[in-house]
Amino acid sequence: MLEDMLLIAFCGLLAIGGFSTFIWEAVTGRIFDMDGLWLTLISLTLAAVFGANIAWMIYNGDLKAILHRSKDHHE
Repeated sequence: MLEDMLLIAFCGLLAIGGFSTFIWEAVTGRIFDMDGLWLTLISLTLAAVFGANIAWMIYNGDLKAILHRSKDHHE
């Protein structure tokens, strides 16, 4: 159970980090440089891969089961 919760937290952190890097690149205008384009491409790919993992856990019902087990464990 702890491993599953750490996996969710790690995936969420990487997905948020990837999206925030994209937003930072767009706001600062560095997205139009070649380096900015590659950083944007890599960060959005990273966010998509790890965000898809969380989306699959939600779709599959695994996230609900993990949270339910965590709630039962604390009571």
